[in-house]
Amino acid sequence: SADPTPGGGSASALVGALAAALASMVARLTASSPKFAPLAEPMGAIADQAARLMDALLAAIDADVAAFDAVSAAYKLPKSSDAERAARSDAIQLALVGATDAPMHVVELCAQVAKLAVELVDAGNPNAISDAGCCALFAHAAARGCALNIRLNVKGLKSSIVADSYRKQIDELLAQIGILAEVAVVKAEHATEPA
Repeated sequence: SADPTPGGGSASALVGALAAALASMVARLTASSPKFAPLAEPMGAIADQAARLMDALLAAIDADVAAFDAVSAAYKLPKSSDAERAARSDAIQLALVGATDAPMHVVELCAQVAKLAVELVDAGNPNAISDAGCCALFAHAAARGCALNIRLNVKGLKSSIVADSYRKQIDELLAQIGILAEVAVVKAEHATEPA
């Protein structure tokens, strides 16, 4: 379609939701297996946490669309007079903050999903270790997709202090998620190698 939404931010939130769904599945498979009975309670807790993260990430799809729509509406405001131009400029800045906060929230959620992936690679049912590895990869991919939107949006912010704060936050989160994803994937790959 020619509609600009849902776009990359919403798609990234969906990928994050898929990562959380995989985490929930691996945890439930582990919790339901008699072989892993001692892990039933902690794995059940991970499954529940992952399900909550999935729900939050699914909700973030629409939040991203709404944030983009607010930016689009702000750019369409009248600009015939100085007062209108000032009001439009303020509205654009406010909308850009919202359009940056929406994907940042997704990245924060993906960081939590990536932490779960590492736990699942370490303690989950080994027959589902590839799923836990995919969970980590998807969480990282979703975060990186959102980072593209964040970096684009902060270019339009007038306050370099605010823009730099967002850049620092996304750099730190991406580094954290990248490390978690790498740990999970390396462990999953090692576990799937021939004996």
